[in-house]
Amino acid sequence: MLQLQRILLASVLLFYSATALAQGFDAEVEDMARELAQKIDAKEKAKVAVWGFFAETGKNEALETLLAEDFSMHLANYAKKFGVVDRAHLKVVFKEHRLHYEGYIDQNTAKRLGKLIAADAVVVGTYTILSSEIKIRLKVLDTETALQIGGVIGTIPMDDNIAKLLGKL
Repeated sequence: MLQLQRILLASVLLFYSATALAQGFDAEVEDMARELAQKIDAKEKAKVAVWGFFAETGKNEALETLLAEDFSMHLANYAKKFGVVDRAHLKVVFKEHRLHYEGYIDQNTAKRLGKLIAADAVVVGTYTILSSEIKIRLKVLDTETALQIGGVIGTIPMDDNIAKLLGKL
């Protein structure tokens, strides 16, 4: 009977830890979006575009797309004083105007993008894949000056879904 209780307890703990890890990605992305939305609201920007997420090392387009799309949606949900440019619209602008979709933005590119989509600020993120987590850094850049006006740092746990997306499983 004692052994059955131990097995049951171990099963319950395993289930809850797996559930917590699965929710870790979504919860952390949402938390970062909430924190950054508050900082953007304080700067009184009316229109923001999420440029994207880019790897410090080991580019992974699937992870970049997942991060950018999820973050953009969460950011829009927490925005009080600003709107978020639709990611599909942003991709069309890049293609039509032959802008390079790279992680680092210089002052001229930021100004040009700001004029094309009438955005006051651009969010750009970088990520670094570590052994058990992914470190995320987000910056908000003013499109007039390319100066950083806010930022957040967070970590996302390396769960099985993310490991599979990265080709590690």
